[in-house]
Amino acid sequence: MASPRETRIVSYGSTSIGRVRSTNEDAFLRDDHIRLYAVADGVGGQPAGEIASELAVKELQRFFRFYVPAAERSVPTMNLALRAVNDAVQARARSDVRCRGMATTLTACWIIDHRAIIGHVGDSQAFLLRGGRIRQVTVEHTVASELRGRGVGTHHPVMRTVLSHMLTKSVGPEPLRDPQVCDIELKRGDILMLCSDGVTRNTTEHELARIMREQQLPQQAVEELLRVADEHGGQDNATAVIVKIL
Repeated sequence: MASPRETRIVSYGSTSIGRVRSTNEDAFLRDDHIRLYAVADGVGGQPAGEIASELAVKELQRFFRFYVPAAERSVPTMNLALRAVNDAVQARARSDVRCRGMATTLTACWIIDHRAIIGHVGDSQAFLLRGGRIRQVTVEHTVASELRGRGVGTHHPVMRTVLSHMLTKSVGPEPLRDPQVCDIELKRGDILMLCSDGVTRNTTEHELARIMREQQLPQQAVEELLRVADEHGGQDNATAVIVKIL
């Protein structure tokens, strides 16, 4: 039960293998007890993507359940958690030859009182719907995103190739540098969504906002998001977690 200071919430998460992939390399975390939520997407083209993503969300949950006293609920703690997860994925890759080179994205949300602390590495995403308007909270760690940040337009030849989708940061392959961590003040009626790129690449931001507005319950919204992603081709695994602030 929430304390008088805590924000009341309702949440739901689910994943879909899609129509093309033979395995699901996405994983998600929904822990209402410690108010921790996450989506991870094993990096395609690397070995053991499904192991990397599952390990990432489990290690994240373990860190917050067993190593974080109430006095240390802060943005720096999320930063430490992401680094601990990265270390765990690296350790597994070193100890198991089948996992050498494995990597995953990780986007997490930790709700404390009236705040949401977001931690992010890769191209999964976090969105905030407030007052009917949607805002992308996280920045894609991809070649395309970095080029846009340097003023390169969408007509540049590189932006039309698969190279544009290459990750510039992920959990696992090397020491983690500069993950994105931010702090959002929450308001009643806010809706937070974490999702893998199997959702965002198959659904426009306008569609995301419409679904989140029209579906009153997180379960309905998540199921509709995955249905639409599948209807648009289901080229990739798709995963979403939604948290609604009551």
